[in-house]
Amino acid sequence: MNLLSKILMGFAVLVSAASQAWAERPDLTVMGYNIMQLPVQDWDQTQRLAHLGDAIRAMPQTPDVIAFSEVFTDDAYNTLQSLDDVYPYLTPVVGLSCSGGGWDSTTGNCSNSPFVIRGGVVIASKWPIISQHQHIFYASLKGSWDYQANKGAAYVSIEKDGYVYHVVGTHLQATHDGSADEEHNVRMGQLDEIRTWVDGLSVPTSEPVILAGDMNVDFSLTSQINDMQSHSNASLNFPNTQGFGSYPEDNWMSRAYNYYFGYDMCYDDTLDYVMSRTDHLQPTNSAEMQVVALKSPTAWYWSYLRGWWDLCSGSYWHDGYTTDLSDHYPVMATFQY
Repeated sequence: MNLLSKILMGFAVLVSAASQAWAERPDLTVMGYNIMQLPVQDWDQTQRLAHLGDAIRAMPQTPDVIAFSEVFTDDAYNTLQSLDDVYPYLTPVVGLSCSGGGWDSTTGNCSNSPFVIRGGVVIASKWPIISQHQHIFYASLKGSWDYQANKGAAYVSIEKDGYVYHVVGTHLQATHDGSADEEHNVRMGQLDEIRTWVDGLSVPTSEPVILAGDMNVDFSLTSQINDMQSHSNASLNFPNTQGFGSYPEDNWMSRAYNYYFGYDMCYDDTLDYVMSRTDHLQPTNSAEMQVVALKSPTAWYWSYLRGWWDLCSGSYWHDGYTTDLSDHYPVMATFQY
């Protein structure tokens, strides 16, 4: 090999190394979705599940990672498993098992009582899950429905094209009697637990940490939104310009739920969020969260909906056919690095 050939070969090696060093970390799109698969009462769970998979597959952009909540039944989990053509990697359900159960570790206040149900959080990923951990909240409001569930959070580290990302999915304490300060304080305590727990997993600050799920914090309550970001050490970019929230008024599952429990039929707000931890790798542009008005491609009949309804907009006759999959719409954000 002559001198010129050696020089050219050396130059090629340097260029290759430099290209790898300067390669851009791929985008990551994360979605949070409360699918309303409750373990009690008839909320048309079976038919909604039957249409869920096709609705997700039909999305113009299927996210890299989905943090599901209210996966309270075996049927719901089996449906998520059937999405393995899109999401081959799936965590167990948070709080179903208090030891082992497919998790690398379990922390927190997990109950084995037969009267305590699973927490309902599951993370699905297009990309290999390297590690998965669960934490069950100590903070919980005694006397609430949530007190009878192993609610908590799932953490996963995933690898996409050689880069590691960290995603936390959760479902915080629900409010049952208005915007009660007590329930808000419980939620903030749960976010404190998540922050401390993730810190204990020794995640490098050079890698991103994304938090997604049903936070049960009304976007219209600015002070509580500020508290949410402060306690989670995370930032939220939600323009809220779509005209509907993640818990929308114009949705027949939320209407049915509100009517049954005597809640405000005009309620329309966002409770679900996708945020980025501010003490870890930040996206180059603040990731803008959007609410996705996800519907089934095909309608089905639920007899409960047939009849006259006193809606926020006035009286309305419904024929019983719907395409609404849950009382929540999913929320989604794309993080660019």
